[in-house]
Amino acid sequence: MNNSLSYFIRPKIYLLAIFLLALNHPGMAQVDKTKKIFHLAVKSVRFSGDVASKEAFLFKPSIEVGFGIQLPINKHLSFNPEINLAQRGHHGKMSFSDSTYSERTITLNYLDLNPNFELTLGRVSEFSSNFSIWGGPYFGIGLWDNTFVENRIINPAKPNSYITVSNSSESFSSDFRRIDAGIKFGIGIVSKRFVAAGFTYQAGLANITASPIKTYNQSLGFYFRVFFDDMF
Repeated sequence: MNNSLSYFIRPKIYLLAIFLLALNHPGMAQVDKTKKIFHLAVKSVRFSGDVASKEAFLFKPSIEVGFGIQLPINKHLSFNPEINLAQRGHHGKMSFSDSTYSERTITLNYLDLNPNFELTLGRVSEFSSNFSIWGGPYFGIGLWDNTFVENRIINPAKPNSYITVSNSSESFSSDFRRIDAGIKFGIGIVSKRFVAAGFTYQAGLANITASPIKTYNQSLGFYFRVFFDDMF
């Protein structure tokens, strides 16, 4: 009798224990789940290199937007490949005197491939907020661009006056290479494994102008991310 009662009760105890463990860890199944990523960044961009070092840097805003996928390796580490449409470029001014100058505004639009890795710090669950560090190389190909140059020079007809001459052109066809590569990383806070925000920095390692002139892309800004599961 006792053996039959034990045989009947024991499976119920096992099921109850499993149920209680599931209640205590409701987010464990979600932590290691593959998710989609929506990425948005607002940045200030500039060039570094030979010509840019001689210019006064002026603020140039840019936007970066894209999608990716989060592939968990474990609770703290994931592989996050992304494809982004990224604006880079430069806004600088070179003064020749108190009244003459050359100012250029360059906008370069790239399609970037970003094989990022992300490290989440602290105790990770679906209901926690954690610091995260992500980064990796990027590889970009230039799609379209625009260069606007404004020169203030002495008026040849009236030497005591000045005129402003402006010109707009495409740069990938003449001044800049379409291929760009470098590193990109960010640090911020991810909340409830759903939204993340923080600071991001990008540094180009590929010279985007012909030798011997050296020019590299550079940016600093803020990023915002949303992580979607299979419901979306």
